Amino acid sequence: MKRILGLDLGVSSIGWALVNEAENQNESSSIIRLGVRVNPLTTDESVNYEKGKSITINAERTLKRSMRRNLQRYKLRRKNLIEVLKREGFITDDTILSESGNKTTFETYRLRAKAAKKEVSLEELARILLMINKKRGYKSNRKANTTEEGQ
Repeated sequence: MKRILGLDLGVSSIGWALVNEAENQNESSSIIRLGVRVNPLTTDESVNYEKGKSITINAERTLKRSMRRNLQRYKLRRKNLIEVLKREGFITDDTILSESGNKTTFETYRLRAKAAKKEVSLEELARILLMINKKRGYKSNRKANTTEEGQ
């Protein structure tokens, strides 16, 4: 007879079984003992479970990691766009890229509307492209009053 300890390591539990395994046909295999150890929920997890929230600790970590990655991608896109604009002569190293004074977001929107109808300078076009890059993917957080408005 061979004695074997089998383990099942799960996320929130550990299962085990101690068995006798037959080495030849004359013997029969048998289970000696078995059991399960369940890891209890923390107080935060149990409160969330009672409220019906099924978010795990790892989900919170994943959410924060995805936020960091999105910020990193945003900065990389902006940096790459600025490099292309400098290389193509749209802007110089002395060009102010921040929105301040008369170069606010609202002014850039007006400039964007103007560019749809009239010709604008290369620096103004660069400001428009940088704003589109910055505001990329914006969605209003206002609630729709009816189902027609939400579509």
